[in-house]
Amino acid sequence: MYSPERLIENLSVYIEELKDLVSAGTAAAEKDRLLIEKSNIEAYVGKLETLPANRRLTAKHIEQGLALEPHPEGGFYREFIRTGACTVIFYLLPEQAISSWHSLQDTKERFKLISGDALCIPKIDGGGLWKSEENVTYENDVVIEKNDGFGDWFGAYPAGEYGLVTCECKGPFEFAKFKIAGPEDLAAFRDKNPRHRQTIDRLAPKNG
Repeated sequence: MYSPERLIENLSVYIEELKDLVSAGTAAAEKDRLLIEKSNIEAYVGKLETLPANRRLTAKHIEQGLALEPHPEGGFYREFIRTGACTVIFYLLPEQAISSWHSLQDTKERFKLISGDALCIPKIDGGGLWKSEENVTYENDVVIEKNDGFGDWFGAYPAGEYGLVTCECKGPFEFAKFKIAGPEDLAAFRDKNPRHRQTIDRLAPKNG
């Protein structure tokens, strides 16, 4: 699960997707951005191909290789596809890191694991009640359904040393349609879901 081969295989799928988008007659500025991202991913795949087959990839290697940056919710990310219909990012959660409780407006998000171990994604509904906890694995994508307004609250934590996923947002994603839980939200979560307080506190943002 931490091997270069697995990541190479999964990144190759996105290289092909970028090729298709570039060939689809997109606007010049958009095409230039897609070509840059395709080149960046291809360069990293080239580095991965030089590693021994039994090499265990680290979170730091991926963070640096994909030029990921800190995300406001926690973890590291890089957007590499943006069209009028969707955005796709790489999102990395190293061991001990979290994606803090947040919610999206008018946006559907799909998580797909491409390297490392599972990410655990708890959800709390818009009324503050515990909803579920689901793992993103190689066999199971996790979907956050679109709502007319802001939808479920959710966050994530890694089951192992790290998890690298892609997050596809159909909307597309905009930070104006993104909010992180505040102290009042967290107090309500704790009050309504005392049995899940440990997880609620684990995914609390720094201001919580």
